[in-house]
Amino acid sequence: MHPIEFKKKWKLTYQEMAFVLGYESDYTVRCWGMKGRFKRNPQNVVHVACSLLDEKWASQGKKLNSCL
Repeated sequence: MHPIEFKKKWKLTYQEMAFVLGYESDYTVRCWGMKGRFKRNPQNVVHVACSLLDEKWASQGKKLNSCL
């Protein structure tokens, strides 16, 4: 699952998304949704983490704990 889709589905802020994925800053997370020269593509491990979190939250409920 793409991180931006995950963010929209669970209605997370960029700061919450960064926290859940283990980033110190939300800058990288914001760059995944940008267009133009500042756009970044998330690593494959981020896609996997979002998919696993989506499954977990769907079955157990949304909990904002850092997964890393």
